[in-house]
Amino acid sequence: METRRGEPPSDPTALFRAIVSKLRETRGGVHQHRMAQALLQRDANGSRLVGLDEATERAVFFNPASRTLELIPFDREGTHEERAEVLSRRLSDPSSWVEANAAGLSWVHPHFRWVCGLDDAGPP
Repeated sequence: METRRGEPPSDPTALFRAIVSKLRETRGGVHQHRMAQALLQRDANGSRLVGLDEATERAVFFNPASRTLELIPFDREGTHEERAEVLSRRLSDPSSWVEANAAGLSWVHPHFRWVCGLDDAGPP
């Protein structure tokens, strides 16, 4: 993995807008703001948002306490941890997983895009 220079993106307003924009592209209805808020709430509570699956119906979160990467369904009511699927265990950093699986994600968090150099490579 190449070494990145400068600072990773960290503007929370831009992050919220990016998630809402992706959800508007892929999911019907009028609840994209509530869904984005639910994802960012979980992110603020300790699990790091990594990305969204192709259908943008499940989010990939990294839990640093348990060192697991989980795929968690979400909707306008929030995230549904009881239906989570563990993607990987004993990770210290999800960056290598992101590099290997970015093509299967519809959206990748700007931090991981920066760390993995995905902005230079184009979508997602």
